[in-house]
Amino acid sequence: MHCATSCRACTSASICSADSPSSCGRPRRCCCAASAGCAAVMRASWCWSARRTRCPRICAHRSTLCPRSGARGSDRACATAAGWADAMARSEKAVERQRGAVLIVSGDPGDRDRLCAVLDDLEFDAIFAVADVVQARLVLGQIARLNLVLLALSGDDRVAATFCTELRQAAPLDPPAILALIRADALASASGRGYLSGGLVTDWIVSPVVAEEALARIAVVLDRHGAQAASPRAVAGERYRFAFDDSDEEMLIVDAESGRVVDANPAFLLRSGHARVQVVGARAEAFDGFTSVESRLESLNRLAGEGRARYAGYRQRADAGRHPVDAQVHLALSAGRPVHVYTFRDPGDLGRYRLAMSTLSAIHRTAGGDLAVQQILRHAMDWLECDWGVVAMLCPESSEFTRILAADDRALPFGLIESSDREPLLRLLVEGDDLLEGNGAWRVVPADSLLRARHYECLIGFPLRDERGVVVGAWVMARALPLEIDALIRDSLQIVATRLGLDLEVRQAREQGRARGLRDALTGLPNRLLFSDRLDSTLKQAHRTGESFALLFVELDPFLAGSAVATPVSSDRVLPVAAQRLRACVRAYDTVARYSGCEFVVILRHIVKREDALRIAEKIVRAMDAPVPVEGGHGHRIRTTIGLSFHPDDAIAADRLLLHAEEAMQAAKSMGYSNYQAYVLVPEESQRQRLALEQKLRKAERNGELRVYYQPQIDGRSEDIVGMEALIRWENPELGMISPGFFIPLAEQTGLIVSLGQWVLRAACADARRWQARFGLPLRVSVNLSALQLRQADLVERIAAILAETGLDPRSLDLEVTESISLKAIPNLLDTLQALREIGCRTSIDDFGTGQSSLDYIKRFPADSIKIDQAFVRNIGIDPDDEAIVRATIDMAHSLGRTLVAEGVEVERHVDFLRAHGCDVLQGYLFCRPVPAPTFEAMLLERERVFRRIAEPSGAP
Repeated sequence: MHCATSCRACTSASICSADSPSSCGRPRRCCCAASAGCAAVMRASWCWSARRTRCPRICAHRSTLCPRSGARGSDRACATAAGWADAMARSEKAVERQRGAVLIVSGDPGDRDRLCAVLDDLEFDAIFAVADVVQARLVLGQIARLNLVLLALSGDDRVAATFCTELRQAAPLDPPAILALIRADALASASGRGYLSGGLVTDWIVSPVVAEEALARIAVVLDRHGAQAASPRAVAGERYRFAFDDSDEEMLIVDAESGRVVDANPAFLLRSGHARVQVVGARAEAFDGFTSVESRLESLNRLAGEGRARYAGYRQRADAGRHPVDAQVHLALSAGRPVHVYTFRDPGDLGRYRLAMSTLSAIHRTAGGDLAVQQILRHAMDWLECDWGVVAMLCPESSEFTRILAADDRALPFGLIESSDREPLLRLLVEGDDLLEGNGAWRVVPADSLLRARHYECLIGFPLRDERGVVVGAWVMARALPLEIDALIRDSLQIVATRLGLDLEVRQAREQGRARGLRDALTGLPNRLLFSDRLDSTLKQAHRTGESFALLFVELDPFLAGSAVATPVSSDRVLPVAAQRLRACVRAYDTVARYSGCEFVVILRHIVKREDALRIAEKIVRAMDAPVPVEGGHGHRIRTTIGLSFHPDDAIAADRLLLHAEEAMQAAKSMGYSNYQAYVLVPEESQRQRLALEQKLRKAERNGELRVYYQPQIDGRSEDIVGMEALIRWENPELGMISPGFFIPLAEQTGLIVSLGQWVLRAACADARRWQARFGLPLRVSVNLSALQLRQADLVERIAAILAETGLDPRSLDLEVTESISLKAIPNLLDTLQALREIGCRTSIDDFGTGQSSLDYIKRFPADSIKIDQAFVRNIGIDPDDEAIVRATIDMAHSLGRTLVAEGVEVERHVDFLRAHGCDVLQGYLFCRPVPAPTFEAMLLERERVFRRIAEPSGAP
């Protein structure tokens, strides 16, 4: 289907949302929570892509203005319909590399849609569509160069006729072609024919528009328009136009006789803040920057005598502010008429040039070596006053970022590189596009919560290339304040990127030689040395974030079970097969290494539950059990034994984790082959660790070590933020961030979970109420209730008191109960939950699919929503059985009148599947990982700022 389908978040706005990726080069996403949207319908959003260039389409329904400029060559949004092929072939020459913008002015939504479809393939810089002339005049201030206007004209539409005259007067040097959209009855009338004969329009198209006819008419007009520009005078005008439009200097052209502005270049409009419609046609005195009447008279007299004059003036901004400038005015001729050409320069430009040259000189003097990249990054960041930066190297074999070579803020860049939800930012650069966003950096990667949370307005990034042009890495910098990226900055940054690319090429060549000692020659997997480095990096990351991970020690039996007897088989034949199977059983960001002989080790990162790692171990055992073809034609099976240890539950040091995994493997081997076991702490050691941690946990609340983190919950249709889940975190000054999977079980065993749960509930309710009041959003906060809390006889009274204390509406509190909690263990569970619902609170079944899962349980449980366990969501696109379970759960929840929440949403295929099957709420790392309260509040503030920006144009006069 064609790209212009309705946005699923807002059916009134047409966005790039093709069902088939083959027909559209952009994802089927409408990220309303994090990106700018249609001016008239705020819940629809930019059509964003994994590439920097955004969709050139616009929202044509209900006169919504949503210009998405920037289409270039291979970045075109859609394939044209097959029926246009012949017309396109006839007009290919005429429309080749059209530039400038197109403005469609029509009150007929159908005509706007059809014209958008026709123009979409003609490669204009931007396409704008509005309903009437009033809106068109507002749009003109945003258009640097207008090439074509398609204007609806009725029999006596004098407003539109006046608009045609205004268009020609606004750009006398380069007027746009104007095509009238005229209904057949108006065309037959005398007044209709008068429009055509009077020279108001270039040509006409009958309305309702027919695509093939419109394409042919547009091709003829553009061909004619281009032929006129090919005359010597037009060529000179085109050269002038290029220099005028692309100049970084601010320029004005003033008619010498009338003293009125006839043109202003984009640089002037950008820096002054004025719209084009406010400048063109106005008196020059409002913008020429003279400080006094005497100064103006003196300069104009000098201009008349010498042909040019210089003066010190100021830039009059739209916000009434003034900025000093160095100005120059000289005489010129335009269409045979004398004009004054004003040029304005910032007095600080000379200093800026000196600073840029000083930076490049310092970078040039930087010697090669391991510290060179860090020094170059620091010089570049000091120059542009950036807040963070990172240089990452790309693995040539896997096209994955292997590691960070330089960073100024190690907390952010490591999370950026090593987290799957940060990958799109660097992936943009791998595809070869520079990132130069001086304002509104969050639009580049809407899903990146950190860009929004830290208020980074400016984002700079370059793919780093070697001498052959092959991408070898990426360089990204950001700053909180906007930055005007002019030619000086752009060219200087390109020089720095070239130097970094050469440094990375040298380093990559050196490390490829060294890598021969870091990779196993037989399997291609990391060897023990590289594995140790990966394990150390994973430990550092876990210490910063508090996440858990698992370590698997895998041993393959050198004698492989055949059909009748155990037969020794050459390891050269078997181990490569085993390595491939191991790699296929884990995720892309996990590590598989050959440890020694027939022993392998696996690092499973981001493990939320031990059961997730055990499930992967079972998957490995099954995969290895598949027959391996060997000489003689017999299929042999690899006998596999696996031991697991967990960080931080079993140990926090690398050597202890590895030792415990090997001990668990030996325990599994004693129980027979094709088996796996998790490490079990020695009772004495376990008791000692438990007592020490319990003492620290008892003091945690008093010492202010507890934190509440929030993970956003996203509406499955609009993708706006509708709520958040409150999650407890413990940051101990000695142990760092401690995994909840480590201390929550201890809190449950010791009874501390009751006081911890009450502390989290009070903090979450207070935060939710504050955010509701500040941002005016009906946010709902979800808090988990433990089994011990549910056993409290006065639980309902405690929760009611907290709600009264914080002022939170009970309907905004969602209390989650884990499905594994037994009704028999808590006899009054159903009564308690019903009482909570009676005071207005919502209740949910958490981790659905891992516990009771009986239909009777679901029917009796007084829940408003069901939260399907992330283990099933993560296997979407991998395991058809889990997909079937997810579909069935969604259907069942809706049949019972309950909301379905999916957690563990990590990649685009999860979103596509869940939205296609009607999932109500989405939660996961794809949107945002759990963040502290200040960061979450900053996200809400940025969301408010985005929607305020969207709403402002609609209220403009």
